[in-house]
Amino acid sequence: MPKPAAFWNDRFARDEYVYGEAPNQFVASAAETWLPDAAEVLTLGAGEGRNAVHLARQGHAVTAVDYAAEGLRKTHRLAKKAGVAVETMQADVRSWAPPQTWDAVGTTFLHLPPDERPPLYRLIQDSLRPGGLLIAEWFRPEQRTEGYTSGGPPDVDMMVTDEELRDHFAESGIEHLEIAEPMLDEGMHEGPGATVRFVWRRPA
Repeated sequence: MPKPAAFWNDRFARDEYVYGEAPNQFVASAAETWLPDAAEVLTLGAGEGRNAVHLARQGHAVTAVDYAAEGLRKTHRLAKKAGVAVETMQADVRSWAPPQTWDAVGTTFLHLPPDERPPLYRLIQDSLRPGGLLIAEWFRPEQRTEGYTSGGPPDVDMMVTDEELRDHFAESGIEHLEIAEPMLDEGMHEGPGATVRFVWRRPA
C-alpha cells in the first residue's frame, strides 16, 4: 500500500530535499524535446517540487499536486529560491477530480497498488487537453526482482511495466516508451535503476 500522508510529511519535514533539488533527468530531457513553449503543466505526486520548479524555470506555468503539505511547503521554498512561481494543490490523486485540463502532465515514481493504477491512468488522461502530453517515469518490477538498491517501494506489485502502459493508453498516442536502466542521482534514489520511461500524447 502507498505510504500515508503523515509518512511523507514526516519525511519531507527535514531541511534537506529528500530527492534532491534537481529535476528527474528524463522529465527534464523529455520536456525540452516535446513540450511547446509556455505550456501549462500539471505535476502529480509532486513531492518537494523539484520537477515542478525546473519546468517553471523553463517558462512553463506549473501546478503541483501532492497530498503532503510539507512537500508543497518545500515546493514553494524551492520556487522562491529559483525566482519562479508554482501553484500548489494539496490533494490525494486517488480521489482528486481535476478542476481543469493542462497541456502536459508530469509524474515520476508515483507508485500505487495494481487496483489503484487504472484510475490514476484515467485521471492523467482526463487532465490532458486534446494533444496534451504525459511525461512519466516509474520503477519496473526488475527494480525488486533483480536487486536494484536505488529506491522504490518494497512490493514488486507496486511497480509498472511497459505492457501495462500499452494496455491503458492508446497505442496511437505513444511518442516514447523505453525500458531504461538509468544511473539515478536524485537524493534517496541513487545508483542504477530499472525504470520505464513514457511519453504519451492524448489524441486530438
